[in-house]
Amino acid sequence: MATTDTYTLTDFIADLDRITREESAAHRITARTAPLLARLVRDPSSIAARYLASPPGRRGRYMLHRAPTFNVTSVVWRPGDRATAHNHETWGVIGVIDNEIEETRYRVSPAGNGRASLEITSVTRHRSGAVSCLVPGDEIHAMHNPTARDTVEIHVYGRDLAGLARRRWDEDGTEKPLVSDKYLNC
Repeated sequence: MATTDTYTLTDFIADLDRITREESAAHRITARTAPLLARLVRDPSSIAARYLASPPGRRGRYMLHRAPTFNVTSVVWRPGDRATAHNHETWGVIGVIDNEIEETRYRVSPAGNGRASLEITSVTRHRSGAVSCLVPGDEIHAMHNPTARDTVEIHVYGRDLAGLARRRWDEDGTEKPLVSDKYLNC
């Protein structure tokens, strides 16, 4: 890990590259990555300003670094933006740079006929500097920006989510396919 006072995105990527070479277990990768991401998101200037804003009328989603074993993205949630319950098919670590986000975690059980039972296991309001870890088996969540201003996050995943076949669930438990859009900058 870098020892300078300023922890840059370049430092974070180098540390994450080392961690993903040394570890293969999702819980160990996320445990080692979480404090580094917390350090990175404490300084909004660590991310170029163009990746900290949403384009008019849509959520901002920018690729910051793409590697074979992880990806780093910036996500900007506009006021009121929501993502219903969804899975990731990989480990993840999410850090809030600015404002706050509400995360609802779920336990999903099949209920038949394309439906599932969604049991809420936690609801957390993550504020600036907070980090949330996702590991397979505990990575189904919904996100909501309940505030009147943009929320900016850094997302780190063990796979590229763009084009990855995943699942999402409506509030009534109806399961639907989810394929993430491409990033705005690539």
